[in-house]
Amino acid sequence: MQPFVFPTHPDRPYLFTSFISSIDGKIIVKEKGYWPIGTEKDKEYFTYLRAHADALVDARNTAVRFAKYIIKRIHEDMYQGFRKDLGKPPLPEYIVITSRPDEELHNALKNDHGFKPTILTPNEGESRVTPQKLIEYLNSKGYKNVFIDGGPNLIAQLLEARVLDEIHLTIAPKIFGSLPDKTLTMVEGILFPPDEVPQFKLESVEKLEDEVVLRYKVIATPRRSS
Repeated sequence: MQPFVFPTHPDRPYLFTSFISSIDGKIIVKEKGYWPIGTEKDKEYFTYLRAHADALVDARNTAVRFAKYIIKRIHEDMYQGFRKDLGKPPLPEYIVITSRPDEELHNALKNDHGFKPTILTPNEGESRVTPQKLIEYLNSKGYKNVFIDGGPNLIAQLLEARVLDEIHLTIAPKIFGSLPDKTLTMVEGILFPPDEVPQFKLESVEKLEDEVVLRYKVIATPRRSS
């Protein structure tokens, strides 16, 4: 695979993310047996893409659900090989943002590799870690490319703040259907006003057997006047 080339910003890192979705737009089914959604081909693409990042960012709920898999994957030979080929240090920083750094989260972050994720909490007087605080932290580390792992509420907040730059979306040839509180889509928690709906430019299409990966870059949309 050819290395991905990302633009640079003068004042912040370039933020990108990747999701796999069923044909009917579901990224998670909250029942056993539905994961993983994609194939080994998608896993390889996803792993290579994530290997380009200086840091990985999760929100609390995603970390509680998937941190053990994420930490395991970044220590696997495939990921380590990609990092070496890209001239990157073996491991990125893994950042979890949360207003509740509780026992459940700390247990989810325990691992056998001696790897220590970073827990980023809100500024005093704020109820959550704002996109601005996240950007300030990433800037303080000098990071250029940052992978936003999830979840859907975090993606929504970053889109609302106009700081998420790129989305790689794999379409899996499956239809899950829907029941209340059983599925998630890529973005949750925010309904954008009609004149502020994020718009995207299709940069590339890659076929992975029966899956297809769409690479989109965000087009700047005007903010509503107050």
